[in-house]
Amino acid sequence: MFCEVVGGRWAAALAAVLVLAFACAPPQNIASVVSPTPSPSATPTAPLAASSAPFHGGEVGVAYAPVALSVSGGVAPYTWTVTAGALPGGLTLGVDGRVSGTPTSAGNFVFTIRAADSGDGSATISGKIGIVSALSAALIPVCVRYCTVELGCVDICGPFGQLSGGVGPYEYSVAQGPLPAGTTLSELSLKGTFRGLSGYLKFTIQITDAMGASTTIAPTFWMYDHVSLAGGACQGRVSCTVKLPYSAGTPGPTPTVQVTSWASALCPNAAGPASPCYPTPAFSAGLQSGTATITASSGGAGSATTTTTTTTSSPTNVVKIAIGVKWGRKNRVDAFELQLDSTSTVPWVRWMPGVPDMPSLPRGRE
Repeated sequence: MFCEVVGGRWAAALAAVLVLAFACAPPQNIASVVSPTPSPSATPTAPLAASSAPFHGGEVGVAYAPVALSVSGGVAPYTWTVTAGALPGGLTLGVDGRVSGTPTSAGNFVFTIRAADSGDGSATISGKIGIVSALSAALIPVCVRYCTVELGCVDICGPFGQLSGGVGPYEYSVAQGPLPAGTTLSELSLKGTFRGLSGYLKFTIQITDAMGASTTIAPTFWMYDHVSLAGGACQGRVSCTVKLPYSAGTPGPTPTVQVTSWASALCPNAAGPASPCYPTPAFSAGLQSGTATITASSGGAGSATTTTTTTTSSPTNVVKIAIGVKWGRKNRVDAFELQLDSTSTVPWVRWMPGVPDMPSLPRGRE
């Protein structure tokens, strides 16, 4: 009986200890509680916007530097289309929004490009592109076969070509052959005095524009000896006639000859300023078989005696001589100026003041 009581007490004590131990131990295998994450709200999409670098000009036959179009906002991917107007011929709008190509036609082109996203967004870009015609050089009409000039001509005999198309500024250079002696290149013209021997000379000029396009032109210059008019003497009573041989000059129709001025000696006049002693004589001039025939008539004022002649330059393609006329026994000399135009029907050949006659020019091309 005693043992049963003691055993029961020990069992109760052990149970109490076990209960106490389990009560003090940390819990094992207790599931943690996680708070639910709220669903994200939809991110707002920015409106679609399109932009581009400025559209620049171009030239037919010259590759067009690409212009890139760009978009922001909207929903990718994007598509590009020309919805109004048209791009210049030869240019295309790529799927990446780049305008590129090589222009094939000139003009001013206005257009509208539309960018669209994968949703319902769209935006437009307006543009304008100017395309100039291709660079081209051609000989002027009088030089289509060859340019005809006389040696001694200054500046104004030099034009040979004309330019069209392209984008300035332009560069000009001698690509082949020498220029005529005494001249330099000035765009599509020669400047300076044509010197050297008669004959022909061909050269090639290259022209390059600001966009890198280039072209060439090759004129041929035929150079002839300068027209010359010989001096002579004029004698006679009341009138005189002088025959003056002429030679050289450019080929073509028969030259023309005319008297262009008269300078009379002056006689004292008690009543006022000095005045010409004699009235202006009548003149006639003609050409035949390489000879210029000049007749001066005093109208009965006296007789014409020996004269002197001097060859001078002139503003046009002519040779002029001043002929002094001594009438009768008067110790006074009048002078008239004779003009020989060697190419009266070829107006593009001209002479400038101060050009010496051919004998004083150096011979041989430099």
